[in-house]
Amino acid sequence: MDTMTPAARRLTLAMTTLLATDAVGGVLAVTNDVNTWRTAWSGEALLAAPLPMIVAQLLCTVLAVRSGRRWAAVPAYLLALACLVSVISGFFDGGLANDALGGALVAFQVVLLTVTGAVGLAAVLRGRELHRRQVAPAAA
Repeated sequence: MDTMTPAARRLTLAMTTLLATDAVGGVLAVTNDVNTWRTAWSGEALLAAPLPMIVAQLLCTVLAVRSGRRWAAVPAYLLALACLVSVISGFFDGGLANDALGGALVAFQVVLLTVTGAVGLAAVLRGRELHRRQVAPAAA
């Protein structure tokens, strides 16, 4: 039985898309000699999030969608904040202006930032849904 709300499904779909985008970005970075396999998902990555950020985003997503309780709004909002920081840093960390990136790779970075922003928006919507949820009275 599917008990996920539309907001939880949207967040799950957005996060799945972001995971795929990060995976493709790392491979693109390696195949275009922008990063090595060792650095493609590190703090030096230009076309993917660093692995610790990916794990944190995934963990927050799982916690936000697996529970219908109000506390699950906390990881949803933390995910939204992490996505906001990622998008802002994408514009100010020098990656978009990096000389190693051609037009197509810069376009991919914009896609990555857009998908990250979509995850953040989906996380806010899920957080609002959870925060507004009334706690059901205990069964007598």
